Amino acid sequence: MKTSNFVNLFTVFLLLLSTSFFNSCSKDRIEATEEEELSEYESINNYYNTKKQDEQEFVIDTSGTAPIQGHEGTKIWVSKEKLMFANGDSVHWPYTVKLIELYPAKDMIYYQMPTIADGNLLTSHGEVKITAFKDGEELVLRPQCTWTVEMPNTSQESFMKTYYGELVSNITNWINTPAGNFTTTSYGYTAEMQQLGWISCAKLPVFSGNNTTYNFTSSTDNLTNVSKFIYLPNYKSLMQLYSSTSGNLPVGENIKIIFIGIDSSNKLFYYFNETQVEVNTTIDLSLTEITDANLTAVLNSL
Repeated sequence: MKTSNFVNLFTVFLLLLSTSFFNSCSKDRIEATEEEELSEYESINNYYNTKKQDEQEFVIDTSGTAPIQGHEGTKIWVSKEKLMFANGDSVHWPYTVKLIELYPAKDMIYYQMPTIADGNLLTSHGEVKITAFKDGEELVLRPQCTWTVEMPNTSQESFMKTYYGELVSNITNWINTPAGNFTTTSYGYTAEMQQLGWISCAKLPVFSGNNTTYNFTSSTDNLTNVSKFIYLPNYKSLMQLYSSTSGNLPVGENIKIIFIGIDSSNKLFYYFNETQVEVNTTIDLSLTEITDANLTAVLNSL
């Protein structure tokens, strides 16, 4: 009888052990399944390339009548005499001027050109890229020479500066130290470009409160390839997130959060939230499908 009791206890022990093992394996399979069920997204770059502002080209073959003017209203006073090849050689007609114009936040998002200088938010009233080429070779301005640029704006602000862009690891960043000033005109702003390339009419905004950061998580979506931006409409400042944590945001200010994803079937998904900045916030979000037309309307509303 004692042997029988021992066998029964041993049988119960094995049953409990196997049940625990089965439950553990089942839990592992459930967790793995949950991870696999996260919605996956592709790189957004190809989609943005179909939406971004075109690079305009102007062939300059005579002195002509200045200025040349872009589709969005940017004016440029060009001069062959102020240009040279990188080795110092003079430039002869014809040569080509190229222009990219980014004014609304939507176009900055498509170009992935946030208004950030060394981690600091900028108030920007426009970003343009002006370059010149001769026979496929990029030209530069002669020392001490400038080209005049005028950018349209009907709501000018004082103390706008000229910020230049520099390419770092295939990302254009704004140099933190402004190199000159924009002055207001009846048309908008004007400045003397001391170098060709990206230039922004911008300034450091003055925030009264403390700074904080936002963290973003999702139990439904893999956010790795999702395009992430935060826009401050009162300051015309655009922040891009390269991880799931934002840069410094001013507490109490209005922000618009926009995440955009595209899946392998080229379906668009988004998350949009208009709110005020609160301290140490974590948002668990889910992306929902949206049409191209409706997404464009959302970006136009920023």
